[in-house]
Amino acid sequence: MTADEEKRELQLLNIKKKLSLYFPEDSYSFTKQAIEDGIASGEFMTTVADILPYVQTALFDNKILEVEIDGTTRIYFSRIHDDTPDPEEVVNELGEVELQQLDYVAGDYLKLLNHIICLPLEPGMGNLHIRNSQRVMIRFFTTTSAIELGTFFQDLALVQDLPVLRLSFPVIGRQVQGARAFRAKVPASMGFTLLVKGKKKHRPDIKTVPIDISSEGLSFEVQKEEQLLFREDEICNIRFFLLGDMHVKVNATIRHISKIRNKKGIQYCCGVQFDLSTRSLAASIEAFVATVQRAHLKELSEKSEESGITLIR
Repeated sequence: MTADEEKRELQLLNIKKKLSLYFPEDSYSFTKQAIEDGIASGEFMTTVADILPYVQTALFDNKILEVEIDGTTRIYFSRIHDDTPDPEEVVNELGEVELQQLDYVAGDYLKLLNHIICLPLEPGMGNLHIRNSQRVMIRFFTTTSAIELGTFFQDLALVQDLPVLRLSFPVIGRQVQGARAFRAKVPASMGFTLLVKGKKKHRPDIKTVPIDISSEGLSFEVQKEEQLLFREDEICNIRFFLLGDMHVKVNATIRHISKIRNKKGIQYCCGVQFDLSTRSLAASIEAFVATVQRAHLKELSEKSEESGITLIR
């Protein structure tokens, strides 16, 4: 075996160890040939250069992260956050001390390949569990795949007085095709709103905005006081409006009521599964999903052009 071949063998062995650590349920399949094929196809992301576009996409597209701690089945939720430097104290011409914001381009800290910043986990118990964890896996979704990245907890931190979690820059990643039904993120600019019809006994009509949508269901925002008005497995009637015009009416079953952190605090959301009673209704939903997807891809293209960063679709 030549020196280059020996070096390659050691690299593949190191990659296998990382894959087996973060994805132990599939460790039997991580043969040498499977790893080489996975690297060639882009299924496995094994270098920081491979991984960087994915964490940049999660930041700039404000992706919801699913967070697994030490391989347990309990899922927590978070988002990647920017690491904006604190303002500096400077003395102005009058001899007064004032705060001056440092020059910083959004997302630049990720290019250092040192760490990622995540908002506190929801449910909140995850913030205790993660401190003593051995490994952390974060997952988010693109158009076609689940992106799973292996990292570990570094420390608690503050970003401009906001408590956050600092994790290592991911050391391994993979794409999982068809992990769930495709969901299109709803851009705020497209004017897509919902009317959730009320129940006489306990809930008024609620106007809200969707978060994402698939051919099977959607999630939408609710106010803190409104979350108590929804019950899992309850049937509700939802009407879709685009720029004020109603396009679709559909019954749906409430599957979850949950909360997640965002830049402004806590976001409460409700997830529903559609009751597609006719082919015509299913076709209308699919057409609406396609419209949302086109709007989202346009938004991603604009963000890519503005930032000079290739964002993953």
